[in-house]
Amino acid sequence: MAMQGSLKDMDVANLIQHNCQDRKMAQLDVERNGIKATLFFKDGDVSHAVLDNLEGEEVVYRIINWNEGQFSLELGIEPPKVTIQRSWSGLLLEAAKRLDEGVAELVDDLAPVTEKPMVQTEVLPKKGQQLANTLAQLLEESSDIEGVAVVDLDGSVYAAHVPAGKVNEEMVGTASAAIFGLSKRSVQQLKRGNFKQIFIEGKDGNIIVSGLNEQTLFIGLIPHQANLGLVFAEVRDMTAKLKQAL
Repeated sequence: MAMQGSLKDMDVANLIQHNCQDRKMAQLDVERNGIKATLFFKDGDVSHAVLDNLEGEEVVYRIINWNEGQFSLELGIEPPKVTIQRSWSGLLLEAAKRLDEGVAELVDDLAPVTEKPMVQTEVLPKKGQQLANTLAQLLEESSDIEGVAVVDLDGSVYAAHVPAGKVNEEMVGTASAAIFGLSKRSVQQLKRGNFKQIFIEGKDGNIIVSGLNEQTLFIGLIPHQANLGLVFAEVRDMTAKLKQAL
């Protein structure tokens, strides 16, 4: 029996996150104003999506802001094919970026769309290992930082050393890209120049996101009890060395 509900209670983004985190294999039908889209989940990701004559990622971007209408979820349905390769967190991040930048198309406009191929930033293979080695050495030398990563602005992780079993590397990239996007817009809107670095304090620890160059970010995960003066000094040293590695 399918589970049904209202998008007012659980919107599309929440439905995607919930089903992917639970690693359900399922078919999700969402309908708004007589327009119906179908998403298929498998192995913790969105495998396939279809809306009228459109398939793949663009379907998710079209419907991500649906918060009115109905949904129906049926478990155990195998995706008929795979048209989406991006992770679920990457899909939500890209959708948020498109909405924020004002380039998302109107949902009700179902004119034929030429689907653009996914553009992925090239991860330099020769430098990838060099970055990983540099990060490992920097982390070993630090007494105040418990996790480090270098990521692209789209959330792709170049190299990372994070607490095993506690932090997911993919989520480090996704969260860092989201933090950067908000921070960059904020400093520009408030006439503070270009983004340089942000420090976020949490109950159980802190996060530093610092720009290495126009396309790359450094992320540091900081224990709550760490000496912040030493942390900022270490981050300056780390970013300087990583810039050389890049």
